[in-house]
Amino acid sequence: MPDFDAIIIGAGPAGSGTALYAGRTGSRILLIDARPFPRDKVCSDSLSSAVIASIRDLGLEDRLLALDHVPVREISFYAPDGASVTVPVLKIDSQARATGMICRRVLFDEMLFQAAREMENVTVMDWCRATDIIVQNGRACGVTVDRGGGRMESFTAHVLVGADGANSFVARRMHMPHYQEYRIIAAQAYYRQVIGLRGHMEVHFPERALPGYLWLHPTRTSQTNVGLALPLEAWKDKRPRLEEVLDQALASPTLKERFAFAEQMGKTQVRILPVGNTLREIHGEGFLLVGDAAGLATPCSTEGVANALISARIAAEVLVQACRAGNTSADGLVSYPGLLWREIGDALQMSRRLLTLRTPKAIGSLIRSASRRPHNAGWISGVLIGSALPSDELNDLLSYLNFFNR
Repeated sequence: MPDFDAIIIGAGPAGSGTALYAGRTGSRILLIDARPFPRDKVCSDSLSSAVIASIRDLGLEDRLLALDHVPVREISFYAPDGASVTVPVLKIDSQARATGMICRRVLFDEMLFQAAREMENVTVMDWCRATDIIVQNGRACGVTVDRGGGRMESFTAHVLVGADGANSFVARRMHMPHYQEYRIIAAQAYYRQVIGLRGHMEVHFPERALPGYLWLHPTRTSQTNVGLALPLEAWKDKRPRLEEVLDQALASPTLKERFAFAEQMGKTQVRILPVGNTLREIHGEGFLLVGDAAGLATPCSTEGVANALISARIAAEVLVQACRAGNTSADGLVSYPGLLWREIGDALQMSRRLLTLRTPKAIGSLIRSASRRPHNAGWISGVLIGSALPSDELNDLLSYLNFFNR
C-alpha cells in the first residue's frame, strides 16, 4: 500500500489549496516544498474577488482578513493619451466581507501553508526538495526527496500533484510538452514614497508596453508594488530590457511627477510565466498539474492565484474520486482537464482575444466610454483587464473596435 493517497510537490497557493481541499475528505496527503516558509514570490500582490471567494470556500476568510493588507474597492485605468477612469471592483461572492485586496504574497502563502499544516491527515515538509519521480510501468507513483544534510528519502502515493511553479520539475520529469507561445514576461519592484496613491489599484497602458500594461498596487507598509507585464511574443519583436521599459514608463508625463521622490526598494525582478490555454496537457499517468505548473495565469491581467485555487479544488475532487475507484491512471484522472477547462476555459480564451484591443485608440475609446457611461464602467473594466466573459455584446464591441483600428 502506498505511503500516501497523494503527494503534492510545491506548497504555494495551488499546492496548499489542493492539500486543504483533499485533506477535508480524510485523504492522506504529503505536502512538500523546497524552501522554508515564510517565503516571498515575485507577484503583483493583488488578490481578486475570485481569490476571496475561494478563500471563503476553504473557511479561511477570518485568517485572510487578519493579514496586513490594503482593501481594494476601486480600480483606475489610464490610457496612453492620459485619459483615465476609476470604476468599482465587482464582488463575485456577495457574502464576502472584502471585495479585493493588496496583500504581500509572503503573508498570503504562509497563511495557506499553515492552514494545511494544521490538518491531522496532512503531513507537511519544507526544506524538502524533490530530486526524482518514482515511475513504474510509465506511471508516476512516488517521489525521492533531499531533506538536507544528505538525507535522502522516498515516499509513494496513488497520485502525484505538480504544484511546483512555472518551471515545474514534475512536468519536466514526466515529459510534458512545452507551449512557448503561451507565455508572458514581467518585471516587478517595490517603491517607497510614490505620490498620489489613493488606496486602490491602478492600471496604466504606456504605449511602448502595449499590448502589455503597468500596475501600481499600494501595500500597507507604505510601499508600492510596481510592475510591467507583456506577452512574450510581443517582447520578442525588439527584445528590450524590461527594466528599461519599466523605467521609461515611470518617466512618462502621466507618472513622472508621482515618482519624482520615489525610492526603489531592492532590485527589479524579471520572470517569465506561462499563461492558460485549453490545449495544454495538465495530467498524465498518475499525476496532475495545478497552478503555474499547469500554466493557468490569465493572458491579459497575468493574475494566477484565482485559477490556481480553482485548479486546486478540482484536482482534489478528481484525485480523491480516482483513489476511491482504485484507478489513478491517466484514464482515471481524465476528468480533471475537462472540469477545469469547463470552468475557466472560456475566460482564458476570451482574455487572449482581448489582447487584440491593446492599441492606443481602442484603450482610449474604452476608457472614455466608461467615463461617459458609468452603468457600463464595471463591464468595460472587465474588458480592459481581460476578465470579461464571452457574450453577444462583447462580440459586437470587438467587431466595432477592430473595424476602427484598421
